Amino acid sequence: MPQVTEPPVVPGRGYLGTMLALPFDDESYLDFVEGLRRFALTSLNPVAAAAVRGRVGPNGASLNDTRRVADRLPVVGLRNRLLRSTQDMNWARVVAAYQSIGPRLEAELAAADECGPGRVELAADWEYPQYYRDVHYHRQPGGYHEDPLAGYVYHYGTKVFHLGANDNDETKTARAWETPAPADGRVRRVLDFACSIGAMTVAFKQRWPQAEVCGIDASEPLLRYAHARAARLDVDVVFSQQLAERLRFDDASVDVAYLGTLLHEVPHEVAVRIVHEARRVVRPGGVLVVHDMRQASDPPDPWEEYDRDFDSRFNGEPYAYHFVHAGFGRLLAQLFTSVTTTSGRTVTWVCTA
Repeated sequence: MPQVTEPPVVPGRGYLGTMLALPFDDESYLDFVEGLRRFALTSLNPVAAAAVRGRVGPNGASLNDTRRVADRLPVVGLRNRLLRSTQDMNWARVVAAYQSIGPRLEAELAAADECGPGRVELAADWEYPQYYRDVHYHRQPGGYHEDPLAGYVYHYGTKVFHLGANDNDETKTARAWETPAPADGRVRRVLDFACSIGAMTVAFKQRWPQAEVCGIDASEPLLRYAHARAARLDVDVVFSQQLAERLRFDDASVDVAYLGTLLHEVPHEVAVRIVHEARRVVRPGGVLVVHDMRQASDPPDPWEEYDRDFDSRFNGEPYAYHFVHAGFGRLLAQLFTSVTTTSGRTVTWVCTA
């Protein structure tokens, strides 16, 4: 697996991994926030999960009953408060830090719009769907579309979210190299659904340098940042403003498609349309990889039910609880010739058309 190319250093502090570094005071504060989040997830989470499972019992309970049990437990309340507070502390500091140099960053985006390698294609008459406008995903202020600096904010904010494990795109690069090629080995076009800041898109181009690699997303700010970032890394990819449920690709025109952590962020009926669109554009023998939240067990695990419900209510994930119960594995099995499933902390479906 190739290493991510080091970006050039620019005036100021340069880069932290593949993202623009922040002043030391901001970085130190966010390191502290990251540590609090790590404590909540790695130390408190297992204790809270065991406490809820022990009190609800192996036969499960209704979600409302599980809430009543869990919400009374001090360790659960502490975990919940830390996750909510660190999320807000993270976003507030990152937004403030980048807004303080906003004119410089907007000028960089404008300059990159006209530069290569690669390109960004924005729709002149674009209108965001209502379901998209209604949600500030993961509580990011302004969601992914209102702030022109949302790409910068998303990149550093998710650094804290991932506890530093993806600072040099390690996680995204690993997933790209785990994505299988079609059995016939032909990879001429790769499509990255909901590419956000384009880390997977860039990794796919490094994996298959001879292929046309395209990342699509609804968000103009994320796409502009993704292109500027890819150009800085000297990677030739295309970023295009499209809805995943209404693609501008011909039938059977894609060899490899990747649908990562998108289906849980849209209403169920939209997620179903996205899967059908993916099937339409992937050629016979081509591969679609779907990576998303682990599906609910049968019977449901009380802690996972509570945790996913908490995310849906308090962390800008209103569609997530329904997604884990929606049975998308069955839909994929109906649409594709073969589907293999790997489930751990998340689930991955590898689908062959």
